[in-house]
Amino acid sequence: MSDEMKGFEELELLDLRRCNTVGDIVTAMSKCSFGARMLGEVSNTLAEMVERGDIPVIVYDGKPNTPLDGLLKEMVVRGWAEEVLSPWAYSNGLGSGKNVLVVGRFPEGDEDALFNRPERAIFVNQFDLAKPGQVKDGFFPDVVFSDPRYVIPIIFASLEDRLTGSRTTVTQLMNRLPNHGGLANQVAEGADTVLAMVEDPDATVFLTLSGAMTIAKMGLVLCDMVDEGMVDLISSTGALMAHGLVESVGLKHYKHDPRHDDVRLAELKLNRITDTLEPETNLNQVARVISEVLEQVDGSTPISPSIFNRLIGEYLARRFPRERGILKSAYERKVPVLVPAFTDSEVGNDVYTHNVNRGRQGRPRILMDMELDSRLLMDIMLAAKNPRIFTVGGGVPRNNTQNVAPLIEITSERCGLDLPTRMFASGTRIAPDSPHFGHLSGCTYNENMSWRKMDPRGRFTEVRGDATIILPFIVKYIMEKRAA
Repeated sequence: MSDEMKGFEELELLDLRRCNTVGDIVTAMSKCSFGARMLGEVSNTLAEMVERGDIPVIVYDGKPNTPLDGLLKEMVVRGWAEEVLSPWAYSNGLGSGKNVLVVGRFPEGDEDALFNRPERAIFVNQFDLAKPGQVKDGFFPDVVFSDPRYVIPIIFASLEDRLTGSRTTVTQLMNRLPNHGGLANQVAEGADTVLAMVEDPDATVFLTLSGAMTIAKMGLVLCDMVDEGMVDLISSTGALMAHGLVESVGLKHYKHDPRHDDVRLAELKLNRITDTLEPETNLNQVARVISEVLEQVDGSTPISPSIFNRLIGEYLARRFPRERGILKSAYERKVPVLVPAFTDSEVGNDVYTHNVNRGRQGRPRILMDMELDSRLLMDIMLAAKNPRIFTVGGGVPRNNTQNVAPLIEITSERCGLDLPTRMFASGTRIAPDSPHFGHLSGCTYNENMSWRKMDPRGRFTEVRGDATIILPFIVKYIMEKRAA
């Protein structure tokens, strides 16, 4: 570890190959980022409370006699919580515990008691509700901002694993989730939709990735998708590939310490992505790798992002044979990786500065011809018997991939070509965004049907949640099903 990183906690890649149970995955998530870390840390905190004998009171204002209500009461039966109280009961003095687990929403009239009475309060809800000042920019202690109907069954299985030794597989979890409704049911449906995609021998699966999934330490999860043959084409942000390249050459990301403000981080050249740090030294090393790769390119003809990523994958396979990485896996499995907004990333910056140096040396610059990948995308779509899409987040990768359907349509009409109509036959989308915001991440597959992108006869599943706490379980579910 370099001197500037001393005192910062190294994060670890989530490796599903080393995880046999729900509890294993949740424990590993505590060393990841974003929602995954929140889930892992909260589960760990609750287990430690039970082990110390400081069990919490559960405050819950949801519907009685539901599967969620039953799980919370079972936590009391097992000695993991003192009792389940309504917010009104707790605010009126009932419950003696110093720790509180607040599940779901609660009335404003009970906020003062929930915020001020307990020594420690853990909040699980999808409304970003927590004690004022508890959550800060880049620091999210004792919260999981997601639907309790999904989160609590996972925490319960993790506690059961750690405290009793009773182990729950992801397949068992998926079988239980539909009973809980809400996000839990969406995840189960999404997992089965993806399973149907990858089990169809005639399917061509297009994976689109946005957000910071590699910074979230999900890089090996994406590798598993490629290595297990779950995807045939990837469209990604350049940033996601850049941060993944950091991992592929054995470098580390670090947990943000809120005692260091962003001015201090800037002085140290520690770039913050929400709750995670990317040292500038990492990016400088990536730039050196990219420059070495680009020395193979003479500049006589344009290349595309997919060609560029293939060259990086080949370099990684040769120079880092023992490391795993998305571009390395994609190269070895012959899965093209498109980056439609290539310039909007550290990798794009690296190519630009490399070209500046080539120009100063009197050498031809390397030109990126984005239409090469447009034609590649069209060719793969036209050749696909059953094109299917798996969307993580939104952004340019999603839109560019979906846009291939109307691109084929208008190319046929405007250019006098006899091209067949092509639409995606099924899909699963993981993104927390709501449609009413009007941006692409919240756009539904139903809306896409109006653009002739999605086949109205197909099977499409919308999973409205944080991909860092959903994608690993879906991928592990498929891995378990295939191994059965």
